Amino acid sequence: MSEAGRASPLRRTLGLWDTTVSGVGIILGAGIYVLIGEAAADAGGVLWASFLIAAVLVGATGLSYAELAAMFPEAGESAAYAREAFGRRTGFLMGWLLLTMVVLAAAAVAISFGGYVDDLLRPDVRPAAAVLPVASAVVVWRGVHETVAVAVVFTLLEAGGLTLAITVGLLHLDLGALADTPRGAGGIIAAASLVFFAYTGFEQMVTLAEETRDPGRTIPRAMLLAIAITTALYLLVAVTAVSVIPWQELANDPAPLANVVRRASTNRLGNRLAVIALFATANTVLMLIATGARLAWGMARRGLLPPPFGRIDPRRETPWVATAAVSGAALAFALSGDIGRVAQLMNMTIFVALIVVNAALVALRVRRPDAERAFRVGGSVRGVPITAVIGGGAAAVLLASVDPLVLLASAGLLLAGLAVSVIALRHELAPAEGAA
Repeated sequence: MSEAGRASPLRRTLGLWDTTVSGVGIILGAGIYVLIGEAAADAGGVLWASFLIAAVLVGATGLSYAELAAMFPEAGESAAYAREAFGRRTGFLMGWLLLTMVVLAAAAVAISFGGYVDDLLRPDVRPAAAVLPVASAVVVWRGVHETVAVAVVFTLLEAGGLTLAITVGLLHLDLGALADTPRGAGGIIAAASLVFFAYTGFEQMVTLAEETRDPGRTIPRAMLLAIAITTALYLLVAVTAVSVIPWQELANDPAPLANVVRRASTNRLGNRLAVIALFATANTVLMLIATGARLAWGMARRGLLPPPFGRIDPRRETPWVATAAVSGAALAFALSGDIGRVAQLMNMTIFVALIVVNAALVALRVRRPDAERAFRVGGSVRGVPITAVIGGGAAAVLLASVDPLVLLASAGLLLAGLAVSVIALRHELAPAEGAA
């Protein structure tokens, strides 16, 4: 039996509702609650267009992930797809990039958590940021059911916070402010590259495949629903934010949405939004660590990481070693306190990953046209899905807008991954299938 078809030692408990809410919970978080101010510095009042561009990339690539997840419903996700399409070394490098992305994203969101704590209580940001990865690791270790239960509550709270900002902000809608473009098309693209961080995690939904009932049908539907829900919220938030606070002020605001509510309503309501932002960022870190741990576990199961990463807690049925490793690395980066650099470096890794994933779908369509697919992307030219070309091309455009220093740092990460792959793959790591 192929690795893709092996029985999973993880417990299948998630349905469409659970998986969709988990996806919304992963996607919502620091990107919209914190980086919307930095993005406004580039896009100005046309911030909504940057979110729309990012949404097109996410939607197009989401369809690619949906078809691939239906073909290979396993926790190794993008690393597994790259390996199937391009071989073992590319699979390893993809997994390396995605693990880096998860760690950096969790660290960036933890830093933003500390920023909102600072907005409310004025302590040092770093201790507050350090608590979050540790607490999240404990919840993830306890079990997927407990993790999703917490995520459902937090997701409802954070969605409520965005609804609050939208509701009070729409009363001050300024159509003229929505057309102010200080840097033109270049600024809009640059902001789209930054606000893509707000969608981080959509691709991590497929790591829940081995704990989802009927993953071939459930994962694609849940992914597309989660992207649609979050896009609607993001567009409305962007429109109201620049209507309430001029983009020049928004650009320098450390707690932008809380101050949008303060300006549009009262300080008391703004403080409540800041509290909700704590739950939003906590939820994102929780789900990133949960999905990142399953990515590492899935890679170990395929022999792309050392066997200890594939160990399962026999009582909790959770990947405890992978959970500890991912949360520990996120903690280390969170202590740096620099959300801007961490977020840009994270975006760089995921743009490369999205290019590879879309290319993998095209390659598998050409090489395995008759393979069984529970979900198939429509709109193809000679078997090549148009959405995969759009998704890969859009990722390449956004990649070109990344800061040169970040590009250099990302090249270093790739070279490090290549060096590790030479050592790891030389020894032909044996897959670890749930060793206790």
